[in-house]
Amino acid sequence: MSGQWRHVGVWQRPILFMVLLTFLAPCTSYAQQRDEEASAPLRLTLKDIIQRAVENHPSIREVQGDVAIRESELQQAKAGYYPTGELVNIAGVVNDAKGDLLRYKRFSFDEGLSPFTRLEGQIAYPLFTWGRLSNGVKAATKGVEQEIISVEQKKAEVVREVKELYYTLLYTQQLEELLSEVQGGFQKAVKNIGEQVKRGKVKQSDELHLRIAYAGVAKDVAKLQNGIELTRAALLRTMGLPQTATFETAETTLKPQPARLKDLNYYVERLFANRPEWRKLNIGIQAKEAELKVATGDYFPAFFLAVPFRYGYAPGRSRQLNPFAYDNFNFADAGPVLGLRWSLGFAETAAKVSRTRAELLKLRAQENTAAAGFPLEVKEAYLNVKEAEGRIKITDDGRKAGRALVTLGAANMELGIGDPQEVFQGLGNYTRAANDYYEAVKDYNVALAKLSLIVGEEVSELQY
Repeated sequence: MSGQWRHVGVWQRPILFMVLLTFLAPCTSYAQQRDEEASAPLRLTLKDIIQRAVENHPSIREVQGDVAIRESELQQAKAGYYPTGELVNIAGVVNDAKGDLLRYKRFSFDEGLSPFTRLEGQIAYPLFTWGRLSNGVKAATKGVEQEIISVEQKKAEVVREVKELYYTLLYTQQLEELLSEVQGGFQKAVKNIGEQVKRGKVKQSDELHLRIAYAGVAKDVAKLQNGIELTRAALLRTMGLPQTATFETAETTLKPQPARLKDLNYYVERLFANRPEWRKLNIGIQAKEAELKVATGDYFPAFFLAVPFRYGYAPGRSRQLNPFAYDNFNFADAGPVLGLRWSLGFAETAAKVSRTRAELLKLRAQENTAAAGFPLEVKEAYLNVKEAEGRIKITDDGRKAGRALVTLGAANMELGIGDPQEVFQGLGNYTRAANDYYEAVKDYNVALAKLSLIVGEEVSELQY
C-alpha cells in the first residue's frame, strides 16, 4: 500500500483523502449508532413483557418437559399393538458325532471338537386383551392432554405474575415520583420558613416539624428505589433475561386497565369451559377410568398369535432324520401357534383394582369440591374488581383536592400569610390521598389479572 501511495501525485492525495473520509464517515456513524442502540435500555410494554415471559419463563419450560415425558408414555402404550419379538443366539464348540440311531458309534474325545451355533426366538402378536391395550392408550392420551393443559395453566399463571409485577413496578415508580415532588415541596417550605424564622414571623418549632417531615419523606424515597430495583429484577427473571440487562417500562403513568366487565353469571358459566384446572380434572377422571379398566383386565387371560422358530447347526455332527431322535445341535423348525398369557396373582390384581378405584373416587370428590368452590372464587375476584373500581373514583377526588390544598398553602407561605402547620398537614394529606389513589389503581389492575386467571380468559381489553 505504501508503494502505491508514493505513485499518487501530490495534488491527488488531498482528493483521495477526502474520498476516504466521505466513505468512512457513514460507516463510523453507523457503528456508533449500533453501539448506542446496544447499550440503550429496552423499552417494553406490558404486552412485550408478557410475550417474552410466555416464551422464556423457566417454569413453563419445565412443564413442557412433562409433556414430552407423557408423549413417550403414549408412544409406549401404542407399541402394545405391534408384534413383539425375542431372539437368542449362542455359539460354541461341541464334540463330533457321526451316525444315527441304528449306527451309533461310541463317543470319544479322539474324534475332535467342532463349532456349533443355535438360534431360538419367537414373534408374538396380541389378539385379544380384554381392553387392556385400548384403555392403556386412552389413559396415556389423556395424560398427554393433561400436561398440555398444565402448560396452558402455567402460562396463565405467568401472565398473572407478570401483570402483578408490572403494575407494582409502575406503582412504586409513581410513588417515587410523588414523594420526590413532595420532597421538593418540603424542601422549598423549609427554605421559606427558615427566612421567616429569622424575621420572627413563625416559631422555631414549626421549622423543626418541617425538617422532620422532610427527613421522613427522603427515607421513604430510598426504600421505594430499592423496591423498584427488586421488582425490575423479578421481571427480568420472568422474561428469561440476565440480571445485567436493563429495560424501562414504556408506560410511565399508572392508569386503570381498560375493561368492560360483564355480569357475574357470565363469568361463572365461562369458568367451567375455560379454566385449565377444571378441564384438567375432568380429563384426569377419564384417564383414571381407563386405568381402572386396564387393572380389571388383569383378571382375564390375554390371547396372542406367535410364530416360534428354532435353528441349530453343528457341522461335525450327523443330522438326525428320525423324528423320534432328539438332536440338540442340528435342527430347524418354525410355525404359528395360538396361545394365552394369564397372570394368576388375583390377590395382587384385586389390590391394584381397589387402589385405582379409590383414586377415581378421590378425583370425583375433588370435582364436586371444585364445582362448588370455583364459582365462589369467581365471585370473590369479581367483587374485588368492583370494590377497587369504586375506590379509584373516591380517591381520585381526594387526590385532586389534596393537590389544590398544597398549591394554596405553598402560595400563602411565599406571600408570608400562610400557616406552616397548614403546609405541613397539606403535604401529608396530599401524599396519603395520592398514595391511596395509585394503590387503588394498582389493586384494580391486579384484581382484573386475578379474575382473568380464575375465569380462564382475559377480562380486560389487553391484547397479547
